[in-house]
Amino acid sequence: MNTLVQPTSSTDTFYIVDFDRTLADSDKLLQVFIEITNQYIVLPLSQVEKIDTDVKAKGDSFDTASYVRNHLADQDQLDIWDRLQKQFIHESRALNMLLPGASELLHVLNQNQLSHGILTYGNPMWQHLKLAAAGFNHVHRIVTTNKHKGLLISSWLREDGLFHLPQEFGGGTAHKIVLIDDKAASFEGFPSKPSMGYQVLDLATALPAQLGDVPSNVMHVTTLREVIDSL
Repeated sequence: MNTLVQPTSSTDTFYIVDFDRTLADSDKLLQVFIEITNQYIVLPLSQVEKIDTDVKAKGDSFDTASYVRNHLADQDQLDIWDRLQKQFIHESRALNMLLPGASELLHVLNQNQLSHGILTYGNPMWQHLKLAAAGFNHVHRIVTTNKHKGLLISSWLREDGLFHLPQEFGGGTAHKIVLIDDKAASFEGFPSKPSMGYQVLDLATALPAQLGDVPSNVMHVTTLREVIDSL
């Protein structure tokens, strides 16, 4: 089970890590979810994949969980939804859903007592289900429907010059924020130095929605290993 360090009342740096395509293999999670769903109902696989691809191209997140749940609700089969969720979580945890370097990054953050949490964009139902499937159901996390995470983070900065962390991150304050994410849009409105960011993105395999300009205090890296080496 992955755990996150409980932030103290005041910390110098709070590390915020993205979930999809930063910590976790989102495509693998979707694939397993669809495979399990098809054990219960006939899901139009090609239709779901097309919708997912179209939504990703716009930089959004397709709410696969609600799509399936609504289908079952229409058929008066919500009892199947409960079984499906449990099986998805159980089978996913038997697999490695984390991307290379993710476990090592979390280990380093915990080992060095560096306060951190997960900030992920998307529909709450699907995001929380994926977080649980990847083993993060007991960690400090926030699911936001605002893809511009930098603006959200900046809203925590008060007149005293400190970031007042949400209760979902354990409360308390931080002098600076470090955001680790794959999408350029996530850094829109991100606070200036001493806060900083890492855009973790392999340009050779990048999706159009991941590309874009980032603030000068955001460093582009190809792997999480580069982030770990800089901590």
